Amino acid sequence: MTGTTPMRIGINTMSFMWRASAKQALETLAREGYRHFEVMAQPPHFDPMMEPTEARAFARFLHDAQLTVESINLPSLDQNLGSASRPMREYSIGLYQCLIDIAAIIGAQAIIVVTGRVNPLIAPPRADLESWFGDAFAHVLRAAERAGIQLLLENIPIGVFPTAAQMIAFADDVNSPNVGICYDIANAHFIGEDVAAGVHAVKSRLGIVHLSDTNRDRWRHDPVGQGSCDFAGFARALREIGYDKTSMLEIVAEQAIEQTLESHRRVAQWGWETPPV
Repeated sequence: MTGTTPMRIGINTMSFMWRASAKQALETLAREGYRHFEVMAQPPHFDPMMEPTEARAFARFLHDAQLTVESINLPSLDQNLGSASRPMREYSIGLYQCLIDIAAIIGAQAIIVVTGRVNPLIAPPRADLESWFGDAFAHVLRAAERAGIQLLLENIPIGVFPTAAQMIAFADDVNSPNVGICYDIANAHFIGEDVAAGVHAVKSRLGIVHLSDTNRDRWRHDPVGQGSCDFAGFARALREIGYDKTSMLEIVAEQAIEQTLESHRRVAQWGWETPPV
């Protein structure tokens, strides 16, 4: 990628998660000209335990509409790979294994993996958290390797590995070509991380980036322009490492279409492609 080539934009369906099915959300966004997506795997939006027949029907819809789901994102609402409870870890492993099967059917290349959920009031010992998550992740990884699916670790503030340095150290220690990084600018900014430095830290395994805005006093995924994220520095760092994959707009907005389009227009000034319409 050259320094002047616009970076590709895709849309994450988080804003539609509680108000429409994934199919309805993609149909709506496709009318605005979008073709590349990340789907949130949250019932009733998109069931991570759907039957193969349902997954094949969704795959036919994508094919007929000429749309691509590049990645599937399982939110950390009802699962936790880093839980102190073995039954919860086993349940979470099962969810990811189901998603791997679905991803293979619908043609998704990757699954976003949040690195567990850490209690901010009274967290377990660090060594225990890393052991619980590492063991559970190993089970998920074996299934992903068999299916040829990428697992992209995401830097979430409440995760076991919230920083770029922690994620890349874990990924390098696992040392599998099926393990990459999803780097979220808002999550990084909220915890006080230099987002440009974070991009450079994870460059060897960077598989996707998430775009939304936030301030540092409250964790948000707001439309671009409503927070203090350094999009100019983020874009510059992505160009410096030769990033040529998709940047997913992952905003939470009441006026989902209007604010997605406005966010897209705003990031275009820093080197991302212009909106399709």
